[in-house]
Amino acid sequence: MWTLEQAPALRVLRTELGPAFVNDQQRVFMRSQAPEVLYSGAFRAGKSRIGCEKAYALAKRYPGIPIGIFRKTAASLAASTERTLLHDVIPRAEIVKSNRTERWYELANGSRIWLFGLDPDPITGLPSKVGSVELGWAFVDEAAECAEADWVMVKGRLSWPGIGYHQIAAATNPASPKHWLKQRFTPATADRVYLHASTFDNPALPADYLADAQGGALDYFKRRYIMGEWVGAEGVIWDFPEDQIKPPTVPIFKRVVAGVDWGFVHAFACEVIGQSGSGRLSVVREVYAKGALLRDIIPVLLDIQTQYPGIHFMADPSEPAYIAECIGAGLRMESARNDVDAGIQAVSAAIHDGMTIDPACEGLLGELPGYTWMTDRGGGFKEKPIEINDDACDALRYGVIAFTADPDNPWARLVGKQASTAA
Repeated sequence: MWTLEQAPALRVLRTELGPAFVNDQQRVFMRSQAPEVLYSGAFRAGKSRIGCEKAYALAKRYPGIPIGIFRKTAASLAASTERTLLHDVIPRAEIVKSNRTERWYELANGSRIWLFGLDPDPITGLPSKVGSVELGWAFVDEAAECAEADWVMVKGRLSWPGIGYHQIAAATNPASPKHWLKQRFTPATADRVYLHASTFDNPALPADYLADAQGGALDYFKRRYIMGEWVGAEGVIWDFPEDQIKPPTVPIFKRVVAGVDWGFVHAFACEVIGQSGSGRLSVVREVYAKGALLRDIIPVLLDIQTQYPGIHFMADPSEPAYIAECIGAGLRMESARNDVDAGIQAVSAAIHDGMTIDPACEGLLGELPGYTWMTDRGGGFKEKPIEINDDACDALRYGVIAFTADPDNPWARLVGKQASTAA
């Protein structure tokens, strides 16, 4: 066992020898020159660490190389990937220049490692901060949080000529088996290398941690976050048919409603739902963003309101001040009917009646397989959803239920529809 006094000497030795690999997956990740590499695995499988190690190794090997490290939101970098890079990987003495505001760190050979958030621009919806960047290598951490458009955007930045190959590499915890990332990398090819590891593939973890992970029941959470499997949960509330994931078939809707669920640390979600002349619903657009302030969100919603004249936004009633601010900015918004049971039933009925979801609504499609009922002590299910990663699903409830009559509203019983501005 080494001591704190020995740590500086060990860091120097480690710098000379290069990174030590805890498993074969890390070794393959480091050595691969394939255009795309994904390291998918469970908690503590060494995914983020090897991404940062490869960034540092390439920065030392290729003088002047610009390297990009990405996460979906800039706000999530500091306590995660950036901390790993600066505290566990790059010796501080090797950083000769840095800019904490622009988030880059430069080595003595002129190589520069940038850290970017793929936060969407309020107007375009695209990650504008990386639009003009030229990179030699890119690493996307927690890639399951990103949309496929983010992936394409980052890959398009790989044009720096001073390296013999260009690669976009990624690490992620697994998500739904229907997630675009899983579909993109399986089956694996020579150009798309797919690596998988469980928590138990990291022998550097403490014995008590591994014992605790081993002792848990083999439920959805253990399969996904300990075994590293891309699985959906049992007790799924909405089983959405594959053939209903498609763009809308009608260009004009007789009515459009958007459900809104507020969020910052967890996602802000807005699901835009159109109703055809026959009454069928289609989820046609979404806003799904973590770390976005209300002032950034309002212009995006105003753009949606321009695109769909007559739209009404039905918002989570838990934030009346947000609703008031949106109304003051010119949005047609009101508090949504937050009857969870009725909302779930309304969405179930809409799915049964052929509701479609546009494939571009990746936040919603990513959440659906994990939107499940709570379990009780007997191993059964309660009639209450698990309140984890449910932001887009809540927004869907708020939107869909606006198309149904409210039985507690006497005017709705008389006229057969809600007595609200969204009716």
